[in-house]
Amino acid sequence: MRYTRTNMLEVLNSDYIRTARAKGLSEKAVIYKHAFRNTLIPIVTMLGGSIPGLFGGALITETVFAIPGIGSTSYKAILQGDIPFVMGYMMFIAILTVLGTILADISYAIVDPRVKLQ
Repeated sequence: MRYTRTNMLEVLNSDYIRTARAKGLSEKAVIYKHAFRNTLIPIVTMLGGSIPGLFGGALITETVFAIPGIGSTSYKAILQGDIPFVMGYMMFIAILTVLGTILADISYAIVDPRVKLQ
């Protein structure tokens, strides 16, 4: 929410927002059609990269609070030297990174009309 608010305040001070208001558009149209769509571009970037970070956070949280899950299991595998499991877990994180990037790229086409998928 803070990231959205900061970006929205930055976009609302832009020249094209002032131009849209000067053309006589309603405040609702200015905010939703012009400002919010441009605010979503950096947010899509941030969300696409945070998907693998959720599993990194799970590793820490599950280890600290002794919750059984993939994070604590991978931590135990690292300590025991279970190379096949660790490689599989790293491959899983790599696949999540690629999927997050693909989802962010597809979301760009939805959010930003200048980006076209061909």
